[in-house]
Amino acid sequence: MSQNDLIIMALAVLIVGVILYKQINKVTQNITINDENPNLAYSKFCSAIDDQIDILRQKALENQILNQDNKDEILENLSDFSKELVFIESLNSKESDKWQEKLFGLLSRIDEFVEQNFINGKDIARDIKDNLKIEFDKLGLDRG
Repeated sequence: MSQNDLIIMALAVLIVGVILYKQINKVTQNITINDENPNLAYSKFCSAIDDQIDILRQKALENQILNQDNKDEILENLSDFSKELVFIESLNSKESDKWQEKLFGLLSRIDEFVEQNFINGKDIARDIKDNLKIEFDKLGLDRG
């Protein structure tokens, strides 16, 4: 083997080493982030739910409700849903089953509330479900 061949082989080994180092570093960083906050995805999902509640609040303010006399009560119920969501988020359970149980219980009540109180409530509820399903899948919570 000539000296040029050895230099080329050493260079190839160096390049492979750098690539491996970067990949291992990236994987380690991702593991560290997930270990530090395993509930980050659920926190983001709570934020997505709260965004949907804000949309409902705006619809109520724009009088897209079935009974205008109940406007204040509807707004109060929406605020209660937001408060409950904050409470669920603060539980900080490490068990995804508990998160899902609490969140989907809340979502079922919101769904029923929307259908009973909003003009085109079934359509609005379906849109909310579709939006949250997309967010749920995007966050990878269906694998949890």
